Amino acid sequence: MAIPHPIPAAPSQPAWEITVTRLTQALQPRLEACAQTLLRRFQGIGLRGDVQVRQTPRGYSTFLALVGQRGLIGIVDISLLDGMALGQEPYVALDVRLLDACGDVVMAGLAQRQSLHSAAELANSDAFSPESLDRAVTAIFVTSLAQFDLQLRPPVPQS
Repeated sequence: MAIPHPIPAAPSQPAWEITVTRLTQALQPRLEACAQTLLRRFQGIGLRGDVQVRQTPRGYSTFLALVGQRGLIGIVDISLLDGMALGQEPYVALDVRLLDACGDVVMAGLAQRQSLHSAAELANSDAFSPESLDRAVTAIFVTSLAQFDLQLRPPVPQS
């Protein structure tokens, strides 16, 4: 079976993989902390969750699965996009999306998106500052409540 349209090769740039690896190593602990903060907030309203970190075709992703009494509710995808992997230019950017239980995107752009082209830019980046990440976590939490019709308090068992 032939592919009707050839898949274009991603552009390459010398040393980009080293740069993106350094940026990912610097940022991943912050993003995992965001996922853990979200997990605690969701556990506070009676949900269960699971955090997984994976290399994906888009870049480096932290996934938070939200599980209710009837199973998977949705997934929070916090990704460091690798512009070269996406076939664009060398940059790393924060992307946050909500996925439904089927894996379809129901909401995107929940974080301030700023591109980094070098490790030196990280120090001056607003998108990856603790304050900005705290705002993103709050936006994700509130949006998840609305999108998945969740209650702030777990249901009180009736006796």
